[in-house]
Amino acid sequence: MAGDVVIEHRYPEAGAFVREHGPDGVAVLEDLLCRAGVVGGALVVQASSREVASRLGFMSKDSANRRIRQLQRAGVLRLATGAAPSFAVPTYIVHLAGTGIAVSRPAAHRAGTHRTRSTSTRSCPPEPPTLLALPDAQG
Repeated sequence: MAGDVVIEHRYPEAGAFVREHGPDGVAVLEDLLCRAGVVGGALVVQASSREVASRLGFMSKDSANRRIRQLQRAGVLRLATGAAPSFAVPTYIVHLAGTGIAVSRPAAHRAGTHRTRSTSTRSCPPEPPTLLALPDAQG
């Protein structure tokens, strides 16, 4: 999803999810949701643990990988199957049912939210430049 997204945490259901997966797991999921798009009716995101760790800035790629695997075991993320090259960035299908977490665009968000919801609108930061995209320092 390009631009702003609304990520809602609906309590008490979201509270159980946060307690089970911890703040790092929630941060990884929100980072993925910020970049997800709808493909064929499913919420889909393509990301590597290195990219997630780089965007978040407070965890290592190994920690991000552990959180992604934890979300896979919980059924929140499912690795998309297909004929991808061996070193391709993984594509995940996101399943938010039962998490108490929902994602939408701000235009679809209603102004009068119920008291038991914690809502945040996030602007997805642009991707950091890669080594290949850096300008030539000698120029």
